[in-house]
Amino acid sequence: MELKNRTKQRLLSKKREAPCEDEHHTTKKPKQEDLSVLTSDPTGLAVFLKRIEAETECDVVYQYLSTQTGEEILALLEAGYERKFNELTVILKVLAILVLRTNTDLAKEFASVGKRIAEGVLEEAPLAACLRALRPSGSAEAAKASLQLLAAVVSTSPLLGRSLLRSLNFDHADWVQCSRRRNTKDQCDVRTCFINFLAAFFAAGHNVLIREVLEAKNAMHLLISECFTDKLSNVLLTLTLLRTKVVENATVSKTIKMRIFTRSALKQLAYLYAWRGEALTAKVALSRSDTEVDQQAVELVRTAVHKLLHALCSSSLYGLVFRERMSSDASIQNNHLLHLLLSPPMHNAFTDPLRRQLVVDCLLACPSLLPGYLSHWQTSLEPRDSDNWRDLIYFVQEILATFQRHIVNRALQLVEITEDIVNFVHSISNLCLPPVCLSEPLRLASQVEETRIRKPANAIFKTLRRNLVIFLTWTHFSEDLVKKGASSSMIVSELSKLLPERVLVAKWFGRFSKTLHTEQTDQAILADQVTSIVETETEVDEEALVKTASTQPTDEEEISMLPKGIQKTMLILLGHSREPSRPLSEKHFKKLTKKWPELVKCLEHLHTIPVVYTCLSAGIRLLSSPENRERVGWTSFSRKSTSVDEVLCPTPKTILKTLSKQPEVFSHLLGRERLEDEEKEVTDIPPSLTNPSRLKDGLATLLLSVSEIVPQTAAKSLSLLSLLSVYSAQMTLCDRNLLQLMFILDSSGQPLTNIWGMTNGCLIWGDRISDHYRLGKTLRDVPTLWRQPNISAFLNLLDKDKLLTSAFAFPVSRRCLAQSGSVDRTLLKADLYDPCFLLPLFLRYLSIGHDTEQDIPRGVDLRGFYSRNCLAFAVAALSSYSRHLRGLAKAVIARYRQLLEIWKPTKVPNVPVSLAVMKQFPERVQINFILDTIRNSLSDKADEIGGGFRHRFLFGSRADTSFRLTRVHANFFVHALLMLNKPEHRMYEVFWNCLLAKPAVDLGTVPDFMRTIFSIHEDHRIERQWMIKLCAETVNDTSDYLLLEKSRVFKYCLTMYSDPSIDSATQVQILRLLVATTKIPRACHALTRFHAFPLWLFRHALGSKHTPFLSYFFQIIKQMLAAFEETKEESPALPILKLLDSTFRNLHGATTFTEKEVQPVDA
Repeated sequence: MELKNRTKQRLLSKKREAPCEDEHHTTKKPKQEDLSVLTSDPTGLAVFLKRIEAETECDVVYQYLSTQTGEEILALLEAGYERKFNELTVILKVLAILVLRTNTDLAKEFASVGKRIAEGVLEEAPLAACLRALRPSGSAEAAKASLQLLAAVVSTSPLLGRSLLRSLNFDHADWVQCSRRRNTKDQCDVRTCFINFLAAFFAAGHNVLIREVLEAKNAMHLLISECFTDKLSNVLLTLTLLRTKVVENATVSKTIKMRIFTRSALKQLAYLYAWRGEALTAKVALSRSDTEVDQQAVELVRTAVHKLLHALCSSSLYGLVFRERMSSDASIQNNHLLHLLLSPPMHNAFTDPLRRQLVVDCLLACPSLLPGYLSHWQTSLEPRDSDNWRDLIYFVQEILATFQRHIVNRALQLVEITEDIVNFVHSISNLCLPPVCLSEPLRLASQVEETRIRKPANAIFKTLRRNLVIFLTWTHFSEDLVKKGASSSMIVSELSKLLPERVLVAKWFGRFSKTLHTEQTDQAILADQVTSIVETETEVDEEALVKTASTQPTDEEEISMLPKGIQKTMLILLGHSREPSRPLSEKHFKKLTKKWPELVKCLEHLHTIPVVYTCLSAGIRLLSSPENRERVGWTSFSRKSTSVDEVLCPTPKTILKTLSKQPEVFSHLLGRERLEDEEKEVTDIPPSLTNPSRLKDGLATLLLSVSEIVPQTAAKSLSLLSLLSVYSAQMTLCDRNLLQLMFILDSSGQPLTNIWGMTNGCLIWGDRISDHYRLGKTLRDVPTLWRQPNISAFLNLLDKDKLLTSAFAFPVSRRCLAQSGSVDRTLLKADLYDPCFLLPLFLRYLSIGHDTEQDIPRGVDLRGFYSRNCLAFAVAALSSYSRHLRGLAKAVIARYRQLLEIWKPTKVPNVPVSLAVMKQFPERVQINFILDTIRNSLSDKADEIGGGFRHRFLFGSRADTSFRLTRVHANFFVHALLMLNKPEHRMYEVFWNCLLAKPAVDLGTVPDFMRTIFSIHEDHRIERQWMIKLCAETVNDTSDYLLLEKSRVFKYCLTMYSDPSIDSATQVQILRLLVATTKIPRACHALTRFHAFPLWLFRHALGSKHTPFLSYFFQIIKQMLAAFEETKEESPALPILKLLDSTFRNLHGATTFTEKEVQPVDA
């Protein structure tokens, strides 16, 4: 203690002796030494912080940054997990001040220093210290300092903001508690700092960053859910950000807005109409009287929230209003808005002018909500002599009167979306006749003698009658009705049918009836009608822009934009790219070699035209073929063995070096301009020629073509990390080309490890590369590391849901990478993960430190590997056609099973080991059991089904090439892994009954199909639907069909469909199964042979009247007909199917059935 006091006195004495800097920020050496001593430990740093906060003429921050870089302060933060909260607070505050000052007034001189400090904060240890400060057990000052520092980091650069956002989990309890931490006596409490932290993402003005923070789970919910008890400044800031940066932001899609402004969020915002000031709880705020509340502040909040909700509820461009598509589904599309209008904070909306206006404008934007909204007030509309009732009736009259100028607009909308005239009249009648919920209250009000009750009712009748006159006048002159096959007399006839049940007052019934039968021809009454001309034009323009953007020029049209001298040669190469097997004539070959230099020059000036890359790639493959290689001198690129005249230039080596040095090539591969400029528009290039996707595809194809010929040059000219930055690990043709290119680089000159593409197990790709490396401007530039990625960093890159989808729809036909460079061009689903990339990555990750068998390697997260669905993906890979991919998958599972055996829980004080195991990895034992069952089920011999006894070595060797699982069994085991966390699910018991029955699953039948179909459990319908859905989602090839046929799936499903007691949900699953099966031509013939399937279709397809079923039947008939028409010999079933097809189309006309494709069964 004495030592600390002496040190402090010595530092303070030095402070008194040191002179202050002058106005030019000149500092002396003693002062520099003083500051370096102050920032070396937390005690001195506290003194340093006091100097900064003291209002003196000396700019301490400037003096410090002139001599130091802040690394010693970051070093203090790296040990933040072990520090006390008061020390941590001082460190965080100093760093926040340094970053903030370098972003503002000291940006010109120390911007780079501040950026390095901000980057250092995002390192693993400093960021963990910042998150530790947010714990509820910590001090409020530490939490505030942490949030202020993180906000300063976000304001430094959008790139750093995106990097930080990926490291945060707003679902964590610490963030939830942090967002609720208040102190009414503190002007800048933790809640305020939290709001300012989120506001920093919006203040950056970077649309990509804004979209990412909006998509961050739970972030906006924490901002909105607690706003009712916020301070005035916080409420206004929140509402302004939501309106200006979210609602009025054209780059934020309506889908994102729907995720943010949920029913709960809209209700919370609506409560702000009754905001009562800052409080710890809502109960305290609501208990305040009007005299205790600042009315001026209340009006500010009410005005701000009204602007926000009005934009959300009345605008189809910026808000949540969906355009009606079908009159039957109109109310469903905008049901979220109806929920808001009927929520508790909007209960007495007619008593408040602002809420009254919100309801009226919302109903005007969504007229289909009017019947539902009025039905809610039906009991309150019963007549009584009270001011509240009169206010409500006049409010209803105001709503109907507001529609008076929009009758024609509403009629035009309904004409467009309704299918027949009856639905049209029923929909428009709610504006021209009393709605059903109003008929009885109006009748009762008209029978009362008191004028104060009858007068409001008569006002509603007058308004509706006026609306009817406007509508009838429009029908008399409308041409849109004529196009629909309707007339004014038909409209009057339908309205006359509705009149007796809508108008129950005799006097008004006679007046409405007279109006109906009077010909309305006064066009002047339509003069003030409002039609959505502006909105319609806007929609048309948007559709035209989308159409223009999506209608990219064809390859031939792009070639026509090239110089005329090379157009014919380009067309020849384009034809060869489409038909590589077609031979090239001698005349065309000579023409190609003559024009080759001119073709390659297109890379310099026409690099934005995708077809250039496609044609050059075809030309390189053609010239480098075995029969042409010697003729162009490309057998050896050494000038010593071949004369210059014999070599066709430019050679592939020259082309590759040129591409690797061009910054434009790297930008095209990234699919955008540099990150800092990605929001800017490219004005000097026509939009039709700058399709990033096509440019990237063409460039990847060209780079691969050249690299196959000169792999050694490619290894020296291309950076593998740069290629990883443009790779997304998906099954698109572009990504497959890039993966093959990286495989060539790794095999030819950049062997990073024994498994290609892995750097010490820390592999990242895509946009996350820029979080850890500084990318160069070209493909040749090697990115420099500035932030070491974590060993398990790739787990955060993988989309959990997408990986599960890839497991269920595993690309079984994907071939393993080969040194030959032949790219698998099979048409596969593009949005799936590529197993050729992920399986080696998984194996490398699990094999880190494989020599030490006694303990799990540090950093390997076994539970995260399971919870992120990586294990499920490896199990699904057992269904691959490629024995190499199956071998990789078995090696991954074997290594994971081995690590599970030696796994031990992290030691926790005063917690038994058994309890720690259940808390840290409760699924471990069940996973072991399932993996053992899979191992036992795989056959070792051709005549075995169940695998036999348990083996000593799991899955045998890593080169095991035993038989594959069908997709049915692979998905069954994947579902079994997912069910471990769902014991409440009905299928949990079914799964474990199947797995515990035998040590192996019979791979010759569908697991537990018969037991499930004939189950007598009270939830047998759930079991049936689940099992049939499994079959429908897994039928992929003939082997899957044969498995289902052997298990009698089709026999029982076709019989079950005819059962009168079957529910429609099960019928839909059966039809989905048949749709998936009839996509396989051989299965169509087998169904016809073994089940007389065309006759079954005759019975059920022609007898069904349910529109969703008709869509499935239409798809089945179309696929069956196509399968039989493709056969060489005509089948007797073909005439039957043709008759079925024609009968089906004639029976179900356009009014009841639309020929539309059925959603894929694996969707």
